[in-house]
Amino acid sequence: MWILILIVLAVVVYFVVSQASSSNQASKASSRTQTSKASSQNYTNQVDYSNLEVSLDTSASNSYGRDYRHLRDLLAEGRWREADEETSEMILRVAKYDAKESYITPQIPQHTPCEDICTIDRLWLKYSNGRFGFSVQRRIISAIGYEIGEENALSIMVTYGKREGSGAQQMNQRRLQSELQKKFHRTIGWYSPHNEMTGLKNYNDLTFSIQAPYGHLPTANPRGGYPGMRTEYFLNDLIILNLLMRLSGCGIAL
Repeated sequence: MWILILIVLAVVVYFVVSQASSSNQASKASSRTQTSKASSQNYTNQVDYSNLEVSLDTSASNSYGRDYRHLRDLLAEGRWREADEETSEMILRVAKYDAKESYITPQIPQHTPCEDICTIDRLWLKYSNGRFGFSVQRRIISAIGYEIGEENALSIMVTYGKREGSGAQQMNQRRLQSELQKKFHRTIGWYSPHNEMTGLKNYNDLTFSIQAPYGHLPTANPRGGYPGMRTEYFLNDLIILNLLMRLSGCGIAL
C-alpha cells in the first residue's frame, strides 16, 4: 500500500516539475523573441530631434576655411542628394585628402576630427528627425549583430582581408562578414543583386527622399566616386564603415 502511495506521489511531483520547467522555458523563449524584436527596432524609435542644437562654427571646420552652413541649408530644404555630396566633400576636406593621390584608405575617417563627425551627424539627425545620420547607421549594425549573437559586428565588417586562424576559421569569418554586410546593405536600402562584385547599388539609384529607409544617408561617397577605386557608378562603404568605428571613440552617443 505504502509503495503504491509513494509511486503516485512520485508521478505527481514529476508532473508538477515538468510543467514548471516547460512554462519557464516558454517564458524565456518568449522573452528572447521580444528582446530580439525590440533590439532590431531600436534604430526606428522616434525621438524629436527638431530642437537639437548644433554648433556650426567648429574650430576644425574654421581652420580649413569652411563651415557647415551650406550643409545645414541643403538639409533644411530637403535637398538630400546635394546634402550627401556636400557631406562627402566636407569629410575629405577636413581630413586633408589630396585628390591628386587618387587613393582612398581607411585613414580618411581616422583623420576626420571628432567635432566635425559630431556636427555632421547632428545636422542629419536634426533635419531628418532621426531617420538619417552616422549614429542611426551604427545603431542598425548593433541591432543586426545582436540578432545573430555577434557583439563585434562592425569590427568584423571592416576587417577587409585581415583574417587570422586556420583555413576553416578564415572561411567562417568570411561567411560572417558577408552575412553582416548584406544584412546592413539590405536594411538601409543599398543592396543590389545585380552587382556581383560588391552587391551595392549605383549611386544614382539611391532614394534621395525622406521616405528612404532608416540609415540610407549619408553615404560618404563624393560626387563622381572616389578616384582610383573605380566607384564612379557603384557605392563604396569603405569610408562610412570606418567612420562608424570612430563614433564611440569620439564620444558620440548612439
